[in-house]
Amino acid sequence: MLLPLLSSSGEHRLLDVKEIVYLQTNGEGKLTIYSYDDEYKMISTIKELSDLLEESGFVRTDRGTLIHPERVEAFDGILNIVKLRTRNGEVITPVSGKAQKQIKQYLKSLNEVKRDEE
Repeated sequence: MLLPLLSSSGEHRLLDVKEIVYLQTNGEGKLTIYSYDDEYKMISTIKELSDLLEESGFVRTDRGTLIHPERVEAFDGILNIVKLRTRNGEVITPVSGKAQKQIKQYLKSLNEVKRDEE
């Protein structure tokens, strides 16, 4: 799935959802989409994107953040956070209870696949 976005340099671009690390609102409802390489703006609400991107495996970790679980580098169930990596470094974002279950299930499935490959 491709999303039409505006890059940080002001260029229009179609971004494949597989390139997205996470999405976050700024508290005023303006949405920024972060890939490994750049930041993008979109005129859409987090709710609309959440409904659309669920099909691609994204998880809504709180009211203003969507993450791609394949991009999770670490999960801390005690602090309720996930660590993600972008070109600008590590990003830490909070995780709600419902999202914790989804992330744990995803990470568990990864561990099972690793064991099957060995």
